[in-house]
Amino acid sequence: MINKIKENAANVVAIIGVVGTIGAGFTVYGQMQEQLNSLAGLDLNPLVKEIADQNIKIEKQNQKIAVLEKTMQILELEIKEIKTSNKNPLAR
Repeated sequence: MINKIKENAANVVAIIGVVGTIGAGFTVYGQMQEQLNSLAGLDLNPLVKEIADQNIKIEKQNQKIAVLEKTMQILELEIKEIKTSNKNPLAR
């Protein structure tokens, strides 16, 4: 009789453990859903606009860099030309 009570008590404890685990799982799921719902209400338009503005600034900077690189190439060629003409005694 005592063995049967122990077995029943063990079964009850196991069932309570399973129910508690399932309940905890639903609680965590509910918390995650609540967080997702709060994120869904955020207005991301200002952030998207700021990113777009930054991209435009980056593109303008890249264009300026490209122009400066070409200018440097031209100046390097002019320096080579001047050096070459200075080496030619007939060019003076």
